[in-house]
Amino acid sequence: MKNWKTLAAVITFCASMVTLPLYLNAAQPIKGKVVDRVAVIVNNGAILESEILSMMTNVKKNAIQSRQQLPDDETLRSQIIERLIIDNIVEQLGQSAGIKISDQEVDQAILDIARQNRLTLTQLTNHLAADGMSFNTYREQIRKEMMLAEVRNNEIRRRITILPQEVDSLAAQLAQQEGNVREFNLSHIMLALPENPSQEQIDRAKTHMDLLIDELKNGANFGKLAASYSADGQALNGGNMGWGKLEELPPVIADALANAQKGDIVGPLQSKVGFHIIKVNNIRQGKEKKISAQEVRARHILLKPSVILTDKQAETKLREIYQDILSNKIKFADAARQFSEDPGSAQQGGDLGWALADVYDPAFKNVLISLRKGEISMPFHSSFGWHIVELLDTRQIDATEKTRKDQAYRMLFNRKFAEETQSWIQELRASAYVRILASQNN
Repeated sequence: MKNWKTLAAVITFCASMVTLPLYLNAAQPIKGKVVDRVAVIVNNGAILESEILSMMTNVKKNAIQSRQQLPDDETLRSQIIERLIIDNIVEQLGQSAGIKISDQEVDQAILDIARQNRLTLTQLTNHLAADGMSFNTYREQIRKEMMLAEVRNNEIRRRITILPQEVDSLAAQLAQQEGNVREFNLSHIMLALPENPSQEQIDRAKTHMDLLIDELKNGANFGKLAASYSADGQALNGGNMGWGKLEELPPVIADALANAQKGDIVGPLQSKVGFHIIKVNNIRQGKEKKISAQEVRARHILLKPSVILTDKQAETKLREIYQDILSNKIKFADAARQFSEDPGSAQQGGDLGWALADVYDPAFKNVLISLRKGEISMPFHSSFGWHIVELLDTRQIDATEKTRKDQAYRMLFNRKFAEETQSWIQELRASAYVRILASQNN
């Protein structure tokens, strides 16, 4: 079971690459006659009947494989249509913003998916063919999912603010849990509320959720109810969120689960986006470990290309400085003070001080970690310009506190990302023109 990193994983559309089976079944062609009529008009776009039927086929196939109960076809179709409407709106946003995913990015994503599933590219292609999907169709599905994810991330990130004191507070809370870290496997049903709902809308949603709670207490299948009624992105997977920590959830949900036990059904809980019912599938105990990390101390010389100094001239000049240092015509520190265009380190002889290698530009980091102590690199290029770097020393440090703060920041980001994602989706849906056309069967 994959870990849940954020409630966004369950309350937004599926737009992140997770496991191979999702994509093997994501957009398979319908066997037999393909229905090609327009089923839903979304702004200036459309959803075809064939898209709905294809997704229904794949959801049913996945449900059989995972032994998940599904609602009747009419309810399932409504859920699928809503999912496709959101995807269509977001896709239109991406197109209007000119967002494009390059062939290279798609190829890398496919390689990553193959590696995660311990397959070669050839084996992946064979799996797709056996499942009735061409590799080109698969590539375009991946490209679309990547574009949807990029639109979502671009839009949501700008809505999120995380204050330093929030990070410090959560990091302190995590420190107090050392040796008593619990992870939860949860399932989720959400009934969304519109922005600024009326009391009548709130009461109606609450009544609906109370009825679902009664059904669950009387033995109803949680996954089936999630697939029937939930507005989250994992509804069609039975609402399952996988494993994660309570700190990653909105406080109203995390607080309610603080003393929950395996098998408990908690709710309905009201958040700013709607009502929630949570099922605790399982709980496991973890333990925080002390984390050590290697810091590096390095110094460098940077030449930046400009209107006066071309990229080639910068490289040539730095090669001359490099040779002069190797032949002892000039000391590294003196050359840095004289030539380096990094104002933060030039006056210190190029000394960058102690830092984790990860803080540097990827190209700079890759060269730095390949050096031995006292070794000077040949000139190389990064996003800042041309460098030579010398590795002065390394040391091991206790990075537990820093790691804890990084973890706290990620948890806060994931929590806020989840909340803002659902609000954003509700805003998109409310402002879009959507017309669902009558089915041919009606």
